Amino acid sequence: MGGWSAGGDRFGRFAGLRPLYFLLIGAAVLAVVAAAAEPAWAATEAWRPFEPDPVPGTPFRGPGCYLSWLKILSAWLVFLAWVKTTDWLSTDVQDLRLKELNYLVWNPIVFGTFVVAFVLLWLLPVFPIGFILLLLAYVTPLATYVIYRNSLVENDQRVGTPEHLRYWFATHLHRVGVKIEAEKPDPRNPNGPLKLFGHGGPDERTNNARLLLARQSPGLFISQEILADALANRGSAVMLDCTQQGASVNVMVDGVWIPSRSKPRELSDPAVEALKILCGLKAQERQGLQSGTFASEYQKVRSTATFTSQGTPTGERVLIQFEDNAIRFKSFDDLGMRVKMQGQLKELLEAPRGVLLFAAMPGEGLRNTVDVALRACDRFVREFVAVEEEKTRFPRVENIPVTTYSAAAEQFPATVLPKLLRSQPDVVVVRNFVNAESANLLCEAAAEKLVIGTVRAKDCVESVWKTLSLGLRPGDFADAITAVLAQRLVRKLCTDCMEAYAPQPQVLQQLGIPAGRIEAFYRPRQRPEQPNPKEPYVPCRTCAGIGYLGRTAIYELLVVGDRVRKTLKASPSPQSLRKAARKDGMKSLQEEGILLVAKGVTSLPELARVLKQ
Repeated sequence: MGGWSAGGDRFGRFAGLRPLYFLLIGAAVLAVVAAAAEPAWAATEAWRPFEPDPVPGTPFRGPGCYLSWLKILSAWLVFLAWVKTTDWLSTDVQDLRLKELNYLVWNPIVFGTFVVAFVLLWLLPVFPIGFILLLLAYVTPLATYVIYRNSLVENDQRVGTPEHLRYWFATHLHRVGVKIEAEKPDPRNPNGPLKLFGHGGPDERTNNARLLLARQSPGLFISQEILADALANRGSAVMLDCTQQGASVNVMVDGVWIPSRSKPRELSDPAVEALKILCGLKAQERQGLQSGTFASEYQKVRSTATFTSQGTPTGERVLIQFEDNAIRFKSFDDLGMRVKMQGQLKELLEAPRGVLLFAAMPGEGLRNTVDVALRACDRFVREFVAVEEEKTRFPRVENIPVTTYSAAAEQFPATVLPKLLRSQPDVVVVRNFVNAESANLLCEAAAEKLVIGTVRAKDCVESVWKTLSLGLRPGDFADAITAVLAQRLVRKLCTDCMEAYAPQPQVLQQLGIPAGRIEAFYRPRQRPEQPNPKEPYVPCRTCAGIGYLGRTAIYELLVVGDRVRKTLKASPSPQSLRKAARKDGMKSLQEEGILLVAKGVTSLPELARVLKQ
C-alpha cells in the first residue's frame, strides 16, 4: 500500500510525555506518602505488629519501620500496567473520534480513581484491603471503557475479544519463538488476510448493513481476490477497464501502472457490483459517475479505499485507491534526504518567523515529508496550532491541536485564523492557503510567527509563483517567504537484480559529470535478446520482475535570498524567479537526482521519466 502514497487537547502539548508523566506522578505520590506516613505509623501503637531486635552489623530501623519488598513490587507492577493501559486509552479515545467518547470525561475517571486508590494503599493499615481497592480502581474504569467503546465500533476494531487476544498473544509470543496463528482461517473466504468493511455511511449501522448486503453478492470474494493480489504486490491503486469481453486489471506499484491478470466478464461484473453495494452506490449503474468509500484491512493494516466508476465508450472504468495512514517514516533519513539538506531544513523549522512552504504534485509523498518535518520540531517548548478542512483531515501529530473549517459552508482558513492567532501560538500549520484572504493573513502573521504551508507544484519556483498568484501582495510575500522545499519520488533499483553498465561519454558530458568520475551506472536486469532454452529467463522474485523496489525522494531546497526577494517585488515571472533562485544557490531537482543515479540508487531512465511528468 506504499508508504509514499486530532482533535484539540488542552493537555496536547504533553501528550508525547504521558508515560513519563504518569511515572513521575506515581513516584512523587509514593515518596510524599512514605515521608508523611512514617512518623504517624511509628507513633501509632496499633501499627506495631512486632518490634524487631537489632541485628548486629545492620542498621536498626525501629518499630514498625520495616519494608515488605513483595508488597511494594506488587503495587508497582500494577502501577506500571495502569500507565500502559491508561496511555492507550487516552490515545484511543481521541483516535476514534466518536462523539459518544469524550476524553475530558474518561481521562479524569481512569486517572483520578487510580490515584486515590494508590494513596489509600499506603494509608490503610491492612495491605490486602488496600491492594484489592487498587486492583478495582484499575480494572473497573478500564473494563467499563472497553465494554462501552466495543459497543460503538465494528467487530474488527474491538479489543479484549477472543480474536483480539489471540492476535495479541500471537504477535508478542512470535518474538520469543512461539508460533501461533493470529486468527482462525475463514473457510468461506480464501483471501483471509484481506477484510472489507462498510465506510462513509452516516452511521455504523448503515455501514454494517452495506457489508451484509455485499456479502450476499457472489462477487465479493472475487473483488477480495483482486484487491489482495494488488496489495500483496505493494499496490496502492487498482484500475479495471471493463468491456464486453472482460476486464483488464492494472495495479499501481511505486507510482507506475503495472499490468496484472485480466478477469473474464462473468467474474469482473459481479466483483464491481459487490464493491458498489459496499460503497452504497447503484450496482447496475454503468454510465454515470459514481464515487464512494469502503474500508479494508490487510495484514492488520487498516486503510480507507476510494471507489470511482465512470462509463466509457467501450464499457466502464473503475478506479480503487488505497489510503494508508500508517506512519512509515520517522526521520529525514527514512525519506532519503541528504544530511546537509537535513541540517538546513531543521534550521528553517526552528526559525521564529517567516513562511516555509512544502511543495509536490499529488501522489508525490508531500504528506509524509510534512509529517516527518512536524515531528522533528520541538513541540513542547513552542506552541503549535494547525488549521485543516474538516473533510480533509491529516494524520494526527501529537501536541499539535487542530482547528477545522467547513468548505461546504463556504468557510476558509481565514474564517478561523483571527481567533486562533489571538492565542499567540509560535507556529501555525495551514496545509492549504486556499485563497488570497487566508494567504495575506498568514503573511502578516509571519512577521511574528513561523507559518508552515503546502502547495501542489512541480518545483520550488512554481510553488512560489502559484502562491503569489492567489492574490498576495508581492511586497508582503517577499518579506515573509523564507524557504521552499519541493520534492519528487523516484523508484529505487532492486538490489537483487540490478546490473551495471558503462555510460556513454556524451551522456556524462550532458549530465555535467567529469570523465572518469563515474565508472558505471545501474539499471534493471535486461532480458536477453536471444533466450537460451537451457537457461530460461526467470524474473526476480524480490521485485516480481519489475526491476524497481520502493521509492525515495529527491528534494529541491530554495532558501530565499536577496535576489529572489528583489525579483518578487519587481513584477516577477517564472523565468525571472528561476534565474534568481539559481543565483541564490538553489540546486535543481535534476542535479539532486543525478546524485542518486551516480550512487546507483536509481537509474537514468527512471530519473528522466519522473522529471518529464
